[in-house]
Amino acid sequence: MTIITAVVVRDHLREIGEAFPLSREYIRAAADKQNRHSAEQSVSGIYALLLLLERTGIDPASVRLEREPGGKPFIAGHPFHISIAHSHSLAVCALSDAAVGADVEKLRRMSDAVSLAERFFAPGEAAEVRGAQDTDFAFFRIWTRKEAVIKRSGDGIDKVLSAYNTLSEPFTEFRLSADGEYLISVTGDAEYIPTEYVSVTKGD
Repeated sequence: MTIITAVVVRDHLREIGEAFPLSREYIRAAADKQNRHSAEQSVSGIYALLLLLERTGIDPASVRLEREPGGKPFIAGHPFHISIAHSHSLAVCALSDAAVGADVEKLRRMSDAVSLAERFFAPGEAAEVRGAQDTDFAFFRIWTRKEAVIKRSGDGIDKVLSAYNTLSEPFTEFRLSADGEYLISVTGDAEYIPTEYVSVTKGD
């Protein structure tokens, strides 16, 4: 089982502070970023997790959020896996019973989609972007896939992006509208995990 939701980025600090009493240090680190928007993005990702926990009947008061050495968040003592991502005004969280990675990007016009793909993508992926009718969408489709794979593994962005071809892996993708169009990519560990998008955003 894998479920994912998205929330509009805003100040959710009070809600998550009350809901996660065992995760105050984790929340403090997220909220103390110097850039206010970056802090609100991180806090909103935790809020998205809160909504998924409530939907699945897990008491957030029993959850202690921690990070692996590479920065990947996890729920200590629980069998569930999580992945949190954000872009511009949208934050997303995936919750699964197996390793999961999710990423989101705001779709936008680019002047260098093909050159960036040739620089950072595997040869087959770069060819996919070059041959696409909409090269910007093709670029972000592969970019979100790569980020999702990195988030699933917890290796961090230092992993060489051109070292693997995401076109051979199964993904679930969603397009959402907020202050523009967004693309979400989700992938699971070992084998394909069907992903359900749930709208549980309480008015966001």
